Amino acid sequence: MKKKLFLLPLLVLPLLVAGCKTMTYTPRVPYPGIPEDPGTGPGGDDPGEPIEKNMVVNFYLNYSNSDTPIYTMEWWSLKALGECPEEAILTDADAPDPLYPKFLGYSEYPSSIDESHLWDFANDYKQSNILNLYGIWVAHVQ
Repeated sequence: MKKKLFLLPLLVLPLLVAGCKTMTYTPRVPYPGIPEDPGTGPGGDDPGEPIEKNMVVNFYLNYSNSDTPIYTMEWWSLKALGECPEEAILTDADAPDPLYPKFLGYSEYPSSIDESHLWDFANDYKQSNILNLYGIWVAHVQ
């Protein structure tokens, strides 16, 4: 019985010591923030220093044809694209399937039956290294 009482503090002591330490996380690479102007820094030490583009945006004809993008570009994470690039603009004439001839727009989701999940180029952004946008095609628009 005395051995058990002696071992109890030895088991609890490391837990108490570990719980008392406070650790602060220091990232290896500081977060640059959201660029106000994509060509310049976030207003830190040198606001004129350019920020590297840190995201790849892939535009696909649709989810079924997502093996090869129709257009790829580099962009800034957390920054809206503003507008669809000219090289990625699709029209109804580009329809991959004659049963779905109407192009609604691009979406981050593989499919959509209405315009609720379409990518808003003026306002939508993503915090990621890769953004895949798929063309959404429907049979008809209601």
